[in-house]
Amino acid sequence: MSAFPAHPAWDFVTRLYRAPGVGPACLDLQERHGVDVTAMLFCLWRGAVDARPIGPHMAPLMQAAGEWHQAAVLPVRAARRWLKEEGKRLGETAGVSLYKTVLAAEIDCEHGELLMLAQLAESLCGLPPAPGTPAAIADNFSAFLLASGVEFDAQDRGSVTAILMEAGAAGEASRVLPPA
Repeated sequence: MSAFPAHPAWDFVTRLYRAPGVGPACLDLQERHGVDVTAMLFCLWRGAVDARPIGPHMAPLMQAAGEWHQAAVLPVRAARRWLKEEGKRLGETAGVSLYKTVLAAEIDCEHGELLMLAQLAESLCGLPPAPGTPAAIADNFSAFLLASGVEFDAQDRGSVTAILMEAGAAGEASRVLPPA
């Protein structure tokens, strides 16, 4: 793994992702809807640390995230997925080692995307942040979904609820999900 500077966004995202049910929920949304999980979790972090919605700045943030994701994350992810099976042709030890190396590179690419978004948001939003709120978390999540063109359905209710609950916005799921 690369030596990145410490950053509260990464601390928040890794804590959130490791919380019970969140990792699988994120992967479910990624697989079902093509969600850029790093950008999604970044939006939750911004709401947790700044009550001002990032909606007015969402377009440049999502453009930058999309470029990074397409150029760095997705190609490495495709290689990692391919190696999961094809790497076995190298033998168990070498194949697993190569797979783990590429997995670490994928995580580094996601880490880089997150840090880039945090720096860009800081330059776009200016001003010291106002303390975050559950409503800001939900507002940023909704703005992310709108900018990403993602429409969740009833099948996503459990995933979204698990993510928002662990992010500190348990009571805000109804603002993000369509009515049941």
